[in-house]
Amino acid sequence: MRVLILRINADYYAVPMETVHQVLRHPQVTEVPLAPAGLLGVLNVRGEIVPFFDTGTLTGSGPLRNAPFAVLLSGDKDLMALATLELPTTAEFEEPVAPGAKPGELGVYSQGDRLITLVNIEELVNSQPDLLRAS
Repeated sequence: MRVLILRINADYYAVPMETVHQVLRHPQVTEVPLAPAGLLGVLNVRGEIVPFFDTGTLTGSGPLRNAPFAVLLSGDKDLMALATLELPTTAEFEEPVAPGAKPGELGVYSQGDRLITLVNIEELVNSQPDLLRAS
């Protein structure tokens, strides 16, 4: 399975490549008043308003602020964007070394000396009811 790897604080997460549209450098974020902690704001992508999620808050690895990259993904119905600290890289995953531990985690994979958690972003977002009202 081909994936895109995102660095979120000290952890690494991956999303399936078939959901990835593009990576944006220095996204122009419009903040949303009274937004929940997991929503950094919205992005205007070619005229479409896209929710920009704090991937650190979604995954429980700690909030991200001023993330220099956004990964634009297809959700079940709409586009969404995830914050990440480094330019994402691609990889091929074979078999997981462990199952996922939380909702939205599909499995843990090993790449060199690091462990990477493959996530289903829709499940991750849906597991946080406060985000559903904002997105």
